[in-house]
Amino acid sequence: MDKITNDYLVKIEKYLKSMSASERLDIVKEIKSVMLELQNNGVSSEQIIERLGNPKELAKAYLGEAISKNSKFSWRKFGAVFVFCSSFAGVSGMLLLPFISTLSIALMISGVITPIGGIIKFVGYLMGYDIAGITIQMGAFTPSPMQFLPISIVTGVLMFWLGKVLWKLTIKYIHTISQKKKTL
Repeated sequence: MDKITNDYLVKIEKYLKSMSASERLDIVKEIKSVMLELQNNGVSSEQIIERLGNPKELAKAYLGEAISKNSKFSWRKFGAVFVFCSSFAGVSGMLLLPFISTLSIALMISGVITPIGGIIKFVGYLMGYDIAGITIQMGAFTPSPMQFLPISIVTGVLMFWLGKVLWKLTIKYIHTISQKKKTL
């Protein structure tokens, strides 16, 4: 391989820095394999680079595909979403993606914590304690300790569900952005 193709691969690897080393290596190997095959068929380095296109766009397609393969949440994927939106998604991605992905995490965490608070408040009530720091207020309505547990469970389930929906929306948005992946 010559300097032109090696420089292209270095750029691809740089743009994929948010991925794990093994994923990044697999992608670079795949692109290198395609380059070598094209060179063996008599295609010049300049033509290969032209065919592959902008390294940032190609890396964006691979990163978007890796993120959208599986909609399950992981902190590594959460970090990749931020790298993706700040590096590739443009203005809408810089505003929308961080907002919905962060909100999805906050809602999922709150969806778990809220019923735990309800259980603590209810157990405290059964033991004769009023835990004033744990409360829910909806306008002028404040539930009694007996109402608090079911309300906290329903609220927690709704928040967790909404968080999951927003996470799936985040993944779908990334998948839509990354559909421009070049076919090698």
